[in-house]
Amino acid sequence: MGGSLIRGTADRLVRSANLGKSKYLRSNQIYFYSKSKSWNRQLEALRRIRPIAAVVPEHLSSSLPSGVAVITHRNIPSAYWKLALWNMKKVPVRVVAVTGSAGKSTTTEMIHSILRQRLRTVKTQGNLNTFTFLPSYLLRLKPGDHLLLLEMGMKSLNNIARQCRVVRPQVGAVTNVGEAHVGSLGSLDAIVRAKQELVEGMRPGGTLFLNADCPGSKKLSTKRFRGTRKTFGITNPANLRAENVKYTNTGMTFDVLLDGRKHSFSIPTWGHHNVYNALAAIGIARSLDFSVSQIQRGLARVRLPKMRFQVIRGKSGRRLINDAWNANPSAMKAGLTVLHNMSDNRPTVAVLGNMLELGRYSRWAHQKVGQHAAKLRLKQLVTYGQLAKEIGRTAVANGMDSNKVFHFTNRSALIRHLKQTPEQSIIYFKASRKLHLEKVIDQLKHLR
Repeated sequence: MGGSLIRGTADRLVRSANLGKSKYLRSNQIYFYSKSKSWNRQLEALRRIRPIAAVVPEHLSSSLPSGVAVITHRNIPSAYWKLALWNMKKVPVRVVAVTGSAGKSTTTEMIHSILRQRLRTVKTQGNLNTFTFLPSYLLRLKPGDHLLLLEMGMKSLNNIARQCRVVRPQVGAVTNVGEAHVGSLGSLDAIVRAKQELVEGMRPGGTLFLNADCPGSKKLSTKRFRGTRKTFGITNPANLRAENVKYTNTGMTFDVLLDGRKHSFSIPTWGHHNVYNALAAIGIARSLDFSVSQIQRGLARVRLPKMRFQVIRGKSGRRLINDAWNANPSAMKAGLTVLHNMSDNRPTVAVLGNMLELGRYSRWAHQKVGQHAAKLRLKQLVTYGQLAKEIGRTAVANGMDSNKVFHFTNRSALIRHLKQTPEQSIIYFKASRKLHLEKVIDQLKHLR
């Protein structure tokens, strides 16, 4: 990676590397200085944790604490990338990439739950899924690892393409193509182009899975793809097609025809949208030669990310559904459909907040959700935030009883209202991350 070792020795074993994330600094790491972060905060962490080594500009080298080896470098981001690429070449693994407007994290967790039974896998952590975080995963690879499982997110064009140029996935999936990030990309066509980057960034001879039921996915071109293209779906003909999709008390069950035989699968979460995620996971696992029983076991035991349709048992029989990690219109409509389907004659309350990053499509998107909400037999529709007011307004315009629609811009007032919901209610929460609806849920967990 270059640079000059000006203090310490090169004989200590470094377990991982860290670029500017002093909050996550560990003593067995090599730390790379970040000019975008406060140096005082970085230095405070270095003095407290004392990692094995630190890579810093020359003018900061004298301020580092004793016991920390010091490497100076003129281009620290370049040094970090060189180390990551060196480690990737040292530990050759197969690469699986997952992208899509919704369901990336859930699909990634489903895949990992299956693969971990047999393959040592390094995977994306949380929502750290853009090009910026890719080196950290390359640096986690160690001898004996078999596979790198990457969730590929983006907030601009060329982000997925840059990731693919580095790792060249052998297996890939696009869960769907919808409206998420349309504000930052500017148009729905730009979103299609962004997801197209995975199709064109695959390694020749690879295997690609696409959603046969998603209108946006049908706009993806595979003309230049040099590999095996497979589809998954529920409604339209597909290579992997779910049948007999049913809701249960613990999640969903469905059947899939594999190798001429029908097999049953179950997942511990609800909704047809999660069946699509499971189908993508099944396809990827089969392409990696996993048996049906291994896939069944992995899906049944998957631990899904928090705040993705996370069911919390409240007091007086209430059930709180925390689906508030983030929101776009397709995901919010899917969540409302699940709420309706799992109600079992219990009162249903939908708490819907602002959907952000939609740009000029914002009003249209909130109206679409309102139109969908009007079709469902909700006990209450509660909106939170100025943008979300359009959801309630549109629902009433489409026939929903105005006495069942409530709007709040103040969190405390929202909490006071929700404390009056009927016993046995199912309360569903969905909004963009910045609204922090989990803080509302925390106040309602012990509602009597």
